[in-house]
Amino acid sequence: MGAALLASWPWDNLGFYKYVLYGPLVGKAVASRAWEAASPDRWILLLLLLFGLRALTYQLWSSFSNMLFATRRRRVVRDGVDFDQIDKEWDWDNFLILHALMAAAALCAFPSLRHLPAWDGRGFAVALVAHAAATEPLSYLAHRALHGSSGRLYARYHSLHHSSRVPQPFTAGLATPLEHVALGALMSLPLAAARAAGCASVALAFAYVLAFDSLRAMGHCNVEVVPASLFRAIPALRYVLYTPTYVPRDSPHQEGGQLLSLHAAVRSAGWHNRPTLVGHAEEDERRYTRRLVLCPWSMTGHQTTYIGLTHFSFNNLTS
Repeated sequence: MGAALLASWPWDNLGFYKYVLYGPLVGKAVASRAWEAASPDRWILLLLLLFGLRALTYQLWSSFSNMLFATRRRRVVRDGVDFDQIDKEWDWDNFLILHALMAAAALCAFPSLRHLPAWDGRGFAVALVAHAAATEPLSYLAHRALHGSSGRLYARYHSLHHSSRVPQPFTAGLATPLEHVALGALMSLPLAAARAAGCASVALAFAYVLAFDSLRAMGHCNVEVVPASLFRAIPALRYVLYTPTYVPRDSPHQEGGQLLSLHAAVRSAGWHNRPTLVGHAEEDERRYTRRLVLCPWSMTGHQTTYIGLTHFSFNNLTS
């Protein structure tokens, strides 16, 4: 795998010290006092804040998915995460460093991007259209190529993502640099479209990127948060949203798939077919039924303290 282009991270040997790659941005922000409103480098502070929030998004979804007291009935894969998978996904946030460097390079190459307004509502409509018209179809084609019949790209690149047995939010970050470069480029298309239309804003960048990350983390969290009844009530939602139930079905033997949240192209191609939707409903029913099953054993209450024992009626023992 190491011989393939962009198949391994260039800072693998740095370990925890990989975060020094943020150093130039942090140093520039401090030197220019980027927290001041009049600072010309305020964009650096916003960029660092955005990527901090991205990391927090995945961490919160990971914490939620591991709250077994709240999620055990809705887990898709019943198995637990083993230490091998934890070690494999330890550097899940490598792609955040890569995307931060890509974003910084874009902002340096196009200085006009540093002076976006805080809000422009028109940009959200443009970004949504661009996402559905460009980002989703291209991501579908890219993912289909990774699952191609030759298996070459899968073996060199995409097999890493599928090597995790139990999906977790951090699994979304387990991929090769080449895949994350492509992902970053796909994420930039709606923002670039909004900029070309003259309606990009800081709020749009934050909202789109964080929504993108939240949906990816939710899709990999191994906890089904969307009931099948919602899909039955709103059938069109099947073409708009994918949920954790469908992620484990994205096996190495399937050619379909998607990187993002919308997947009308995948649905129309027949990858998410009726049996999958029926399986979602059956899984929902199984979870509900399990709640109604009574415990086959019971524990008789008994006193465990000295005060309790002194008030216990021993006549009950002879009855």
